[in-house]
Amino acid sequence: MALLAPQHKLVLRHLLLRDGTAVPSELSKATGLNLEDTLNALDHLQRTDLAAPMPHTPGLGEGPWSLTSHGRQVGPSLTRGDLGLEAATEIGDPAEGWGFPWRPVKKDPPLYAQKNPRPTRQNRRAIRRPLFPIQIPDQKPSKPRWLLFGLASIITLVGITLMLITIRQVDIEVGGIEDGVALQPSSIQGTQISFSVNGANARSAQLLLDEFPVSGVQRYGNQIVWVVPPLTEGEHSLKLVVQRRLYGQVSRSIDFTVDGTPPMISLPKVLDPVPMNEPVTIAGSSEPGATLVVGGVPIETQDGSFVLELDEPPAGPVSVLAIDRAGNTNTFNMIIPISYPRTQGVHVSAAAWAHDGLKQSVIDLIEAGKVTAIEISLKNESGVVGYNSKVPLAIESGAANSLFDLQEAIEELHALDVRVIGRIVAFRDPILAKYAWSRGDQDWVIQSPDGEMLSKYGGFTNFGDPGVQQYNLDIAREAAEAGIDDILWDYMRRPEGRLDNMYIPGVGLEDPSPIIVDFLKQSQTILRESGVFQGVSVFGISATRGEFIAQDVASMAQYVDYVAPMIYPSHWSRGEYGVSHPEAQPYDITRASLMDFQRVLDGTNTALVPWLQDFSMRVKYGPAEVRAQIDAAASIGVYDWLIWDPTVTYTADGIIPARS
Repeated sequence: MALLAPQHKLVLRHLLLRDGTAVPSELSKATGLNLEDTLNALDHLQRTDLAAPMPHTPGLGEGPWSLTSHGRQVGPSLTRGDLGLEAATEIGDPAEGWGFPWRPVKKDPPLYAQKNPRPTRQNRRAIRRPLFPIQIPDQKPSKPRWLLFGLASIITLVGITLMLITIRQVDIEVGGIEDGVALQPSSIQGTQISFSVNGANARSAQLLLDEFPVSGVQRYGNQIVWVVPPLTEGEHSLKLVVQRRLYGQVSRSIDFTVDGTPPMISLPKVLDPVPMNEPVTIAGSSEPGATLVVGGVPIETQDGSFVLELDEPPAGPVSVLAIDRAGNTNTFNMIIPISYPRTQGVHVSAAAWAHDGLKQSVIDLIEAGKVTAIEISLKNESGVVGYNSKVPLAIESGAANSLFDLQEAIEELHALDVRVIGRIVAFRDPILAKYAWSRGDQDWVIQSPDGEMLSKYGGFTNFGDPGVQQYNLDIAREAAEAGIDDILWDYMRRPEGRLDNMYIPGVGLEDPSPIIVDFLKQSQTILRESGVFQGVSVFGISATRGEFIAQDVASMAQYVDYVAPMIYPSHWSRGEYGVSHPEAQPYDITRASLMDFQRVLDGTNTALVPWLQDFSMRVKYGPAEVRAQIDAAASIGVYDWLIWDPTVTYTADGIIPARS
């Protein structure tokens, strides 16, 4: 039996007084020993088979200890005397002081030993003779065996050293988290972090978070588990400290970062306008250590800063994405607008260009320096394709009219040093609507609720149908190949009126504005490849009420180089923008409505090229009214414009371009 120290007997005595069962904290309080000495005493009593821990659930308080059957048998004799520690150290019986409850009794020799005489040295040598004679030389070995002795000593020292190293070595393995990792608050909360201690007793281990003890630690033998509660953002250090009696403490630390903040990107969402078909340099910075992806391409950063070189401006917005080490993301679309050239032009129909007199009046405006651009209709409101188109569907449907040769017209106008804008009326197309309906392609046509072709405008095609979209894109592509400078889309909208008063196949009652925007995205990609500018004509009310005709001006601006609002004074109701008689007050209504479009386009750097009025309805329009509109636009910094006269008989005296 192992020796029992006084504190061991003291703990054993109090176990006996509690009917053989108690928890360590009770024994510590009763004996006056600290908890660690009490646990050591219980551990010693377990090794001597006097006490043993009782089964219990880890993490649910202290486990009780109880006496074994052996402890109940010999315990009373081992703890005889006073309860105090000093009394326990006074040894009355030497044997009892060594932990024996009884004295060893000298046993009598067995009977067979009593019958035989005790052998002496003389008769033992006679009894035990060697089987073989052994000759022992008289002289001593010639060489002392110091070498073997030294080798044995070295081996012994090495063994002792290795033993000491092994005793001192403690391994702490960490699971559930990696050192140096960065995690979002939602990712780390609830994570189980475990510490497995090998080579030391984990009972005394303490877990510290940022040098403060943590609560809620669960212990399973030599494994310690901590379920992470909500933590504040920032850097943290988690350390397990294990106390060792002879060699001090040993610890293992894990550093990690809690980060729930999206990474910073220092980059404007809209760049300053850049020239068409010229290189673009994008410079900015992001959070150090973050991964940056621009336009789907990973960008290398130097201390967070970066420079991206593009061969030419991209078509449409460029996606920007930053991802930090914790997985937080910051993303937005960056717009790289094109610097649109100064444009002061007039509208010319295909028939007017084919008319010698009207064509000459337009050339006179050019030669007088009144205009810098000519807008000519490629496909008009009736669905007529006025130039010599080779688009198969234009020919099959009867839309192709071939009033003029497009390439010759472009070359002639370029020779006069003006730009050529091709106008395409997209979805108001009676010719295509009737042709598609006749051949059974009803989905190409917007219908009435009863399933008939919508009669408004003589037929309105379905802007969401791929066939209708492709037809218009083919006309735009053909014009771009002929050398056109711009494509200006018109009737890029749905018919006005309530959606439940019409049926748009494939769309239903949903807002169709995204479909219109997506079409402009497709067309911009095609036109940008040829270096052709793209614009869109919109209703004057679109700045505030675009949802009534599916014209989301702000979204459209992402995919066009300029917006051309039709702000004709004759089209406004009385009292609009606080103007009592808009048609008779062209300056006031032009200025007020354009300011609204400036507000909507603010931050997009998209050019604003308004349509101005040079025709008469209820009020006679002449040079003063035309000039008033040009001056109103210039008063708020808008120097680009297009003038509309369906008869192509312009008031030359009123057209005096304002200079910025």
